[in-house]
Amino acid sequence: MKFALPRWRAIAAGLMAALLAALAACSWTMPLPPSTGTQSGFAPHFKLSGRISVRVNDKIDSGQIRWSRNAREERVGIYSPLGSQLGELLNETGAGSVSLQQGKEITRAASVEALTESLLGVPLDLARLSQWVQGVDMAENLPTAMTMGNGRQWQVTAEKFQVRGNHRFASRLIASSGDTVVRLVIDEWAAE
Repeated sequence: MKFALPRWRAIAAGLMAALLAALAACSWTMPLPPSTGTQSGFAPHFKLSGRISVRVNDKIDSGQIRWSRNAREERVGIYSPLGSQLGELLNETGAGSVSLQQGKEITRAASVEALTESLLGVPLDLARLSQWVQGVDMAENLPTAMTMGNGRQWQVTAEKFQVRGNHRFASRLIASSGDTVVRLVIDEWAAE
């Protein structure tokens, strides 16, 4: 069941939901790998910032994204192209709930999956999404077929891998499905 918001909040919620849904396009297809400590090993805790655009048919929305994940909490903030915050998802370890704040409006749920399912109709798994950002099981510049939990097929391409210490991340991700194309450019990434 979707919740009702005033028009401007509904637009911000729609953009945030579209960005999170598109980012998670492949999140259900890969098992969590062990952290190997070798170059291109998986980093469960990290910070990233970048730019994102979502094109559906002829309509394009864009913005900035900041995502931090550590042992205490996970935050995903979506911002306008000029830096105004549109919304922030907060998942605190041990809190028993997750929240999405848009302006003064706060929506809570028992988990990220429950929250995104209530907003999008699809439960998103940010733990697995972090693998995609790091190119786990993906070859550079090679489109990879991915299936969402709802059965939707996506072509995902990780481009320009960068190495930071023992880890790697894709500088650019492109995901497409039907008339939807999502582009994520990661400007900064660091393992925590």
